[in-house]
Amino acid sequence: MNVVVWVQYDTIATKSKATAQSFLRPAFAALDKPKGSVNILGVVESIPMPINKLNNVIDKRELVNLNYDLVLVTGHDVDLAPIVAEAQKLGLDTSKFVLDRTVCLPGFTLEKYAALRKSDLSILSMGWWAGIAYDKLGLPELSPTIGMYTSEEHFMNFLPEARWHLKKDLHFERTEYNADLGLSYPIFWLDGTQWFMNSYANDADALELWNERKDKINWSNVLVTMHTSSPAVLERFDCLPYAKKACFVPFETDLESGFYLNPALCNGNLLQASEGILSGEVQAYDVWDLLLYGKKTPLA
Repeated sequence: MNVVVWVQYDTIATKSKATAQSFLRPAFAALDKPKGSVNILGVVESIPMPINKLNNVIDKRELVNLNYDLVLVTGHDVDLAPIVAEAQKLGLDTSKFVLDRTVCLPGFTLEKYAALRKSDLSILSMGWWAGIAYDKLGLPELSPTIGMYTSEEHFMNFLPEARWHLKKDLHFERTEYNADLGLSYPIFWLDGTQWFMNSYANDADALELWNERKDKINWSNVLVTMHTSSPAVLERFDCLPYAKKACFVPFETDLESGFYLNPALCNGNLLQASEGILSGEVQAYDVWDLLLYGKKTPLA
């Protein structure tokens, strides 16, 4: 596999800071199977920085003339979207641009990743699952349920007619301080369901992004995710009119949408265990089959 490394630094980054945040070592370990299968063609700096003194640096404009299989994007808090936009202007094949953290997910192949990018997946989640998925995979954020959460009851009231509810306006209720998180965040109501926007500092930002993202939902490819300890809630969830849905539960089940997670995982925290599937910390299911097809394929 011929690989080009694209290094993206933020405006205040130093080489040591970027290296500390980099997933390059585990990314190469994931790609280099069998050993020796990875050939690094060169390094591209999104913004050339003399302080870095990187070896084998090539001009990004030269990529159009290189025969590479993958461009591995790395850096501090790197966002794939602006890099893909830049690559498109350069006439490059953006399906080959992948974040270092993405290739670390168990079961990664470039074919699966390319298929997922082309699918324009919208994820509706009860908590942070959607936001984590988009961040880990560098996918376009085609869902309003990012950086927020709601209760089981309210999510189950929202899902049956989600498309209808999302045509209604979001109404600000109040700002709440969370001592555990050490921050204040806005709370909204949407047609009888309550939403806690705990990754937003103010109601204006939360409302703007909610309205922007809800208009981007791809209703022909929606994955719905939640977690519950209630068999009754799982039965209701399993009957919802979505082709792809996953409910993470701490008990064995034969229901197609029920994804069993061992209660001992993550010290019994079902939320963290479900999110761990996206980080690779919990290797219970093939995350690619889940995202692409809604299948609960156990990892070997």
